[in-house]
Amino acid sequence: MPIVIYGIGSPIVADVAETCLRLALTVAAWIRNVDGPAHAPPGTHVVAARDISPDLTTHDFLVPLFTPGHRHAASQEAMRLGFARAATVIDPTAVLASSAAVAAGSYVNSMANVGASTRIGGFGFINRGASIGHHVVMEEFVSIGPGAIIAGGVRIGRGAVIGAGAIILPEQEVGANAVVGAGAVVTRPVAPHTLVTGNPARVRERDIPGYHGETV
Repeated sequence: MPIVIYGIGSPIVADVAETCLRLALTVAAWIRNVDGPAHAPPGTHVVAARDISPDLTTHDFLVPLFTPGHRHAASQEAMRLGFARAATVIDPTAVLASSAAVAAGSYVNSMANVGASTRIGGFGFINRGASIGHHVVMEEFVSIGPGAIIAGGVRIGRGAVIGAGAIILPEQEVGANAVVGAGAVVTRPVAPHTLVTGNPARVRERDIPGYHGETV
């Protein structure tokens, strides 16, 4: 069944389009919900949020935005407009353990690897080449950057962001709305609403709202 891509203001939409192409997944419409650049593929059906027809809301929807706060806001907006079911889209080049679970609304990009008994919460975003270990637990609206490595037994709180190439060592916990900077190596727990960077990761800022100043 076709899906609807809701929110096309981010360049990451190009990767989602490639995933849909590899899956032979039809996109009924690409929804432009904010002013500014739109990143739908050329020649596709772009619809402004104000012009959504009732028939489009019968389709599952995916919000392809990396920033958790933006993904949360757009998903809430889509549901207010009548969308009822969030899609789960997993690139065919990704490798998921048979015991892994990916909740509705999530996107797993190309070449990601998800280990055994891992749980990805609703509206998660796993970017290209990320490696997620066994028994990892991610709450809703978590974003994992390209090439990040999450070791076994890690817990990641709601709305947290793990930057590109970051490494989280086994059994660590990253709190809600925390941000782990690109390339950081996390060797100890990260408190909620905290930015950490470096190797080993150290606190750079406390009491942040979240990634890009947005709280989920």
